[in-house]
Amino acid sequence: MNFDMEKDIFAEQPYGKLALKKLAPVPANFRLYEAGWLGKRHEDWNVMEVTGAEFRVAKTGPNKGKLSIKVKGTQRSTHVTREEIAVAATAQTEKVPAIGFGSLL
Repeated sequence: MNFDMEKDIFAEQPYGKLALKKLAPVPANFRLYEAGWLGKRHEDWNVMEVTGAEFRVAKTGPNKGKLSIKVKGTQRSTHVTREEIAVAATAQTEKVPAIGFGSLL
């Protein structure tokens, strides 16, 4: 299985940005790799746990040269609420300029 944590996909999401702020400071090779709602039922999903760790480049094997080895003892987690995520998502969409296609037609 090829495994590369070079791109931090979770960090691009509103919940990931919040988690990284709460976990700051983090090293450059810190990656979020797990996120999930706490609670058994959808109605209870008000808090999300987000987990990350520091990764290093593999020196041998099929992932050699890739940021794919989790550094032991660097795992950290935090919680973000549904309300915090909603506010962050709204702020993020307000920063993105609208694209008009009228002039292309």
